[in-house]
Amino acid sequence: MTLDDSAPAVSNDVYCDVQRFLNNEVILLDCREYQRWFALTTEDIRYLVMAKVVRDVQVGQLDFALIDEDAVNLRARVDQISNPKLTHAENPPTLTRRFVSLLEVRDSKTVGELTVRSNILVYRSRLGEEEGLYSGERQDILRKVDDGFRLVRREVRLDHSLLRGPVSTLF
Repeated sequence: MTLDDSAPAVSNDVYCDVQRFLNNEVILLDCREYQRWFALTTEDIRYLVMAKVVRDVQVGQLDFALIDEDAVNLRARVDQISNPKLTHAENPPTLTRRFVSLLEVRDSKTVGELTVRSNILVYRSRLGEEEGLYSGERQDILRKVDDGFRLVRREVRLDHSLLRGPVSTLF
């Protein structure tokens, strides 16, 4: 997925509405309100988290998917990390703090949708594990609905080839 740089930027009002939506989303994730976060997605959600494969410069950049989920699989992930009885990966819970910055919002080719590019920084701390700091770029598609927006697609491209700890955390 690539952001169409030729698409018009949105108005300041729409930009602020998108920023509020993303801020609320981050708060829900940091507070482990995964069910409420999932309610912000669409039935056709696609959620990808990619990491880099280190290659010789002549070969070019290669990414691999750490997470590639549709609504059914994402719902299962959310249900699992929401319930400490269902997962050892989140018991005790991982402490996270997410920072979203450098937001760019444009109209999409699809009427009623916006494309959003942002940078993300995620601090992760878990008992008995080395602390982790993950950075990357997010590209989202948001669909306008009556009460705001819903997340249609998220593609996270992490700036890492080696990750410490499990990737149960949503970005």
